[in-house]
Amino acid sequence: MRITRPRASRSTRARGRTCLGTGGLVFAAVLVPGELDAADLISTPLAERDPVVACIMPGSLPYQDHIAIPDTDLCLKFGGYARLASTVLDKNWIGTNDYEVRNLAVQGYSVSPDGVVPDVTFGYRDNLTEAYSQARVIFDVWTATDYGAVRGYVELQADGDTQRTGDSFALRHGYLQFGNWLFGKTWSTFSLVEAGPLYSDPYAVVGDNSFTMRRNQIRYTHPLGSGVSLALALEDQAFDSPSAAIVGFGPNAPNKDPAAKKLKVVNADNNVPDLVAALKWQRDALSAIQLSAGFTQNRFVEEQKIGGQKVQTFRDDDIGYALSLGLKHALPTGQGSYVTLIANYTDGAGQYLIDVFGSATNVVWGRCGNENCILDRVRKWSVLSSVTHRWTPTFATTIGAGYGDTDYGVSGTAWVASGASAGVRPGVLNAASFEGFANFLWTPVKGTEFLLDVHYGRIDFGDFDLAPAVAGVQSAQGAWAGTLQVTRRF
Repeated sequence: MRITRPRASRSTRARGRTCLGTGGLVFAAVLVPGELDAADLISTPLAERDPVVACIMPGSLPYQDHIAIPDTDLCLKFGGYARLASTVLDKNWIGTNDYEVRNLAVQGYSVSPDGVVPDVTFGYRDNLTEAYSQARVIFDVWTATDYGAVRGYVELQADGDTQRTGDSFALRHGYLQFGNWLFGKTWSTFSLVEAGPLYSDPYAVVGDNSFTMRRNQIRYTHPLGSGVSLALALEDQAFDSPSAAIVGFGPNAPNKDPAAKKLKVVNADNNVPDLVAALKWQRDALSAIQLSAGFTQNRFVEEQKIGGQKVQTFRDDDIGYALSLGLKHALPTGQGSYVTLIANYTDGAGQYLIDVFGSATNVVWGRCGNENCILDRVRKWSVLSSVTHRWTPTFATTIGAGYGDTDYGVSGTAWVASGASAGVRPGVLNAASFEGFANFLWTPVKGTEFLLDVHYGRIDFGDFDLAPAVAGVQSAQGAWAGTLQVTRRF
């Protein structure tokens, strides 16, 4: 950000991204939360510094420039967009405004990944077309102080579908930056947002956790030089309320009191925040790579309802972790062309990969022995890549694909067909998911986008017998969907 003041300012040496010279104070920053270097100290007290008369913020859309608030040292950006997304989709895409492969039904059958498993339900979509509007507003305020850059950022979003008034605005981001510190709600330190592929809003492509985690956090980012930085954060452990899968049948199923009407496993009190670390290198808006790790505590309690009262029978806890590699790299095929890659692995930390089957199911709960009720952690992995080619300044295409796998690891979480007269035997729930997509983006004028986006998703439950009482039910299903999205940014 270049800040121009009405009189000649002080001169000092430059360090990091900050320099002071006779032409004014110059402050340049990458507009990604947590990416700022600490500014040089300014000797003039805050109350005596001159008001800003011009702010120029080079960078990528939508944060191109800020304006000076008269008679203050603040630079303000007000922006956002209005959008319509209209979709035609296959009847097996279960869910509303949430077309994820994890929600695909196989011939109408779908598996609940949490609670007692295997738990199979049946149903198709009752509507094959869907449309909704979306609005987003952004307020971004900066100033340069004796302590470095100080920033306040607020982003609100509202969606409207069939209701006359739609939803109210909800907080997407709300944080402040104080030098290299960040306090508030924004993208998890775990995610490399730049590595997210280009596609329309209704989807969360398999393996794309670049935008799914916005958490309350305290983060410190330390610049190491040459575009490399190390970020450490304490993040809200309650994000997405990670759940447990309960073994449904077989020798690993929990013991249920004969007098109990219901057994369930719920989150116990957990005041230990997640610890997240990220090592990142960034050259510019089109070239970045990040290696991330996250650690979370899983703590659950078993409840049985006996005589109308909830009785806690067992408690258990465990530590889960997640690893991620994100990459975005410019291609020589055209200005604005690039390739992306995201690879993830989680072990008992499903909230870091909620777009793959299993949602945020973290552990498998079964028959307790010596107070040990967590029989296994849910393991998930995924890989996602895309290529965006900009043919002209107004036309671009993107193709990409993602694959993910979820393994529950304990016998009794699936039904497996058996040659015996009983028909099924205990098996291990395992689900593989795939999604490919291609889209065409036309930007006839700056800030106005027409995006035509086509997706194919497929889920495969392997040996899982989705309907033991019905012969010939397959274990895999594919489905198509297409979306026209129109956006006006301001």
